[in-house]
Amino acid sequence: MTFEPLRPVDDPEALPRARRRRAGRMLTQLRADEREAYLEELAHQVSPGVDLYLYAALAGVLAGVSFRFDQLALLFAAVLVAPRMAAIAGLSLAAVCGSMRYFGRQIGALLLASLLTAIAAGLAGGLGDARSASVLAAGYAGLNLVDFGVLALGSAALGVSLARSSAVDPIGGALVAYELLVPAGAVGYGLAAAQEAVWQGALLTFALHLSWAVVVAGFVLVLYGFRPLTGSGYSLPGAIGLMAGVGLLGALNLGVSVLAAVPTPTPTPSPTPTASPTPSPTATPSPTRTATATATETATATPTPSITPTPPAAVVFGTGGAGVLLRDAPNGQSTSGLIEGLPVLVIAGPQAVGGENWLQVRTSDGREGWILARYVATLTPTPSVTP
Repeated sequence: MTFEPLRPVDDPEALPRARRRRAGRMLTQLRADEREAYLEELAHQVSPGVDLYLYAALAGVLAGVSFRFDQLALLFAAVLVAPRMAAIAGLSLAAVCGSMRYFGRQIGALLLASLLTAIAAGLAGGLGDARSASVLAAGYAGLNLVDFGVLALGSAALGVSLARSSAVDPIGGALVAYELLVPAGAVGYGLAAAQEAVWQGALLTFALHLSWAVVVAGFVLVLYGFRPLTGSGYSLPGAIGLMAGVGLLGALNLGVSVLAAVPTPTPTPSPTPTASPTPSPTATPSPTRTATATATETATATPTPSITPTPPAAVVFGTGGAGVLLRDAPNGQSTSGLIEGLPVLVIAGPQAVGGENWLQVRTSDGREGWILARYVATLTPTPSVTP
């Protein structure tokens, strides 16, 4: 009894160059065995390794320190050392092709890396006496259209590079890492610093950004000819697309705060020190020199000038260009933000709450609230003398 020898599956690297180029353009034109070999090669290229977890933890440390000291440069450093987000390309590939098993492995690896980022950020920035509000961390606790646009560009670059060259675009990976790992770090920082609004908002941002990235990269792969092998494979990308659509609608309703959160500085830096010693006792000398000097005695009885000190003028200072949050109470809920260099009036304080000193200030447009005293540079007050 003899068996017909099996024909081996072609190695994608051994395929003719024209056929490999055609595979990058339109995958549906390949035979079943060629398509399977090509997808296996792509899956191998984007499979996560140990470096994913190491670089994710290192990025979390830098992100936590940047949140603690509100240093934007350290946050950029965290993005630069973040792992290449090949897992997003792998998730998109699994979602488009309908492979639930491969999708589960990729999402598990990505969630574990994000968890390491959150833990490292919490340990590095949220513990100790860092109980004050972080302007940087609060900025990643909400949705806005700019972040969705940046994430769409990065995810599209990942999809194009995976389909055309079987690689991961480094610039697209950095953009995706900024929109995914930084909110993950904000979750860990918010939990460690007991800032409920920060970690809850950042967790929602991370989940919606993740689904949006998978949908955009998957859509690009669909344009290049990637399709599910069976009809049931369309349920996975459909569910992810629905979640991403919900996130985009949330960004349309809530995330236009990118401009609302930054107050338009009406540059009226007029902390005009009203040192107007208006000589109100205008002595109108009556030419009729009557001897009733008792009337002039009452005028000399008011030479005691009552010094009414005006609230000290100050400016927002020392935030590294990030600005500071205006709160309804010391260490309370944030109501708006103040940019650096904005003139304010100190009307109360300082009050020690949460290991920090807080000052109540008033802006030129009438907003009042409490900010950290270390972000206020008080000008020299000049009392107004009103005799």
